[in-house]
Amino acid sequence: METQKNTPLENRELNAAESLALINRMIETTRNRLNRNSGRPFLFWGYTTVIISLMNYLFNIAGWPPSWSLTWFLIPVIGFLLMQLFPAKKVTEPRTEIDRIVGVVWATATLSLIPIFAIVIFHGLSYRHSLFELIVLVMAIATTITGRIVRSKIYIFGGYAGMGLSVLFALYDYWLKRLPAGTVDASLLCNEILIFAAIFVIMMIIPGHILCYRSNRQAKQHHV
Repeated sequence: METQKNTPLENRELNAAESLALINRMIETTRNRLNRNSGRPFLFWGYTTVIISLMNYLFNIAGWPPSWSLTWFLIPVIGFLLMQLFPAKKVTEPRTEIDRIVGVVWATATLSLIPIFAIVIFHGLSYRHSLFELIVLVMAIATTITGRIVRSKIYIFGGYAGMGLSVLFALYDYWLKRLPAGTVDASLLCNEILIFAAIFVIMMIIPGHILCYRSNRQAKQHHV
């Protein structure tokens, strides 16, 4: 007697409706995970960037040697250490393809910062204006793409806010060039650092606190 073999579920081709449902489940799983854990990296990287920026602003105002500008490279070091020292809570949901895609987006964005810093190293501080603008744009684009993928309004707001506010560097530079010769001093040039720090407050720190607040509120509701 001939026995009928059952086709394994993983080998069965999904129809359009099932494929769409699977994608939606992966997006929802990733979004829930990001909503619970993404406040941490936003706050870690946001506060680190702002604090190092303000330090360099004070160094410049005080007239310290240019070598102190190397403290900018503390941002990735401190950010990485904070992520390792305060890891996210372990989750039971399996990682999805959407998680991998989001990870690739941020890995690519991070790697793209290497040539940006290299430009400053080899060409000097004359490229500082472009450096700030490019860093903001790279981080803003990565944030927006993440928001679009997982359909998070907070990510999308932070990303678009960063992209829009990056125009402030060009506007400020245009304003400086219109000032009378000899009136542009070091303090005016250093204000670009304050613009840079303020953008990261809006793009990362505020959304990070919102995400943490929502995550804590949801956790308390689940325990009730």
